[in-house]
Amino acid sequence: MSKLLRRALGGKDRQPAALITGAVGPEEKKGGWSVVWAGDGAWPPRVYAPTLTQVADQAGSAVAALYALAPPIPGAELQLAIYPWSYDGGPVFDIDGHSGSFTARDIQGSDLTVNGATLEDLVAAVEHMPDIPAGHSMFRWIRQIASLPGASP
Repeated sequence: MSKLLRRALGGKDRQPAALITGAVGPEEKKGGWSVVWAGDGAWPPRVYAPTLTQVADQAGSAVAALYALAPPIPGAELQLAIYPWSYDGGPVFDIDGHSGSFTARDIQGSDLTVNGATLEDLVAAVEHMPDIPAGHSMFRWIRQIASLPGASP
């Protein structure tokens, strides 16, 4: 495969960009969860894990390792777009916090907020909201790459 084709298809041979996005969702064939990457720069290999929290942790570690190999990019961010189910519109819950203490707030104008110790807790809380039909919400978690565990100082 040519170097140009590898760059176009796999994000290889490029430097990381200021924003890397991981689309997180259930892995139908293997079970568990997976992260598929998008962005203008390099990205790590696809990530798989049995739970949502584990896949988010592994995604953070993979991105920290990738960015540690590149020149520093001030303000670089990892954005995880989490789709626990097929998304066809509705609230987008912005996640804040850390393992043991998460909060997710709708960023599209409602006052909807959920709390949980794990990402799975947030998903379960939204899933049980009577005003949101299944498949009508998603989550977004943006973190500074410099703050990820294992990131270079």
